[in-house]
Amino acid sequence: MMRKSLSSSLAAFLLAALPLLPLTGCKEDEAASAPPPPRTITAEAIGHYCGMTMLDHPGPKGQIVLKGREKPVWFSSVRDTFAYTMLPEESHDYRAIYVTDLEASADPSHPDLARWTEARTAWFVVGSGFAGGMGDAEPLPFAGEAAARTFAAKHGGTVKRFDEVTDDYILAPPAETDTGSAP
Repeated sequence: MMRKSLSSSLAAFLLAALPLLPLTGCKEDEAASAPPPPRTITAEAIGHYCGMTMLDHPGPKGQIVLKGREKPVWFSSVRDTFAYTMLPEESHDYRAIYVTDLEASADPSHPDLARWTEARTAWFVVGSGFAGGMGDAEPLPFAGEAAARTFAAKHGGTVKRFDEVTDDYILAPPAETDTGSAP
């Protein structure tokens, strides 16, 4: 008799818990799809295109975290980060695209490399004349619109969102850029 009562109680509990199972699956899916945090640049971080140590280049940097890969793909410049997203031969299976946030930096040549922002929600100043770590025209990333507009008003350039920065600016940048000094 006790055994039958225990079985009935267990069955009742399982039936009551059954509607909650999809909710736990959703939370697991949300956690699995949440972007990973940006990684810290170390001496071992090597630029994807240049093959050089990231810390050897001035200016803002980029990192892309791909699905199925724990380590990010590092970029010595924001321009190179954009190029990766525009080239059809590169993987576009992104978990996150991070760029250095210049919002608190007095000098774009020497940003705080611990400050990152998701590139697809960032604001970029293009055409400011600033050259990035690889010597080409650099889109300068800011987490906030106000900081980007203030920089553009002071140093020139146009404020754009990630999807507004075109491949003609990135893949064939203008030749007249500063050599990496702050504007």
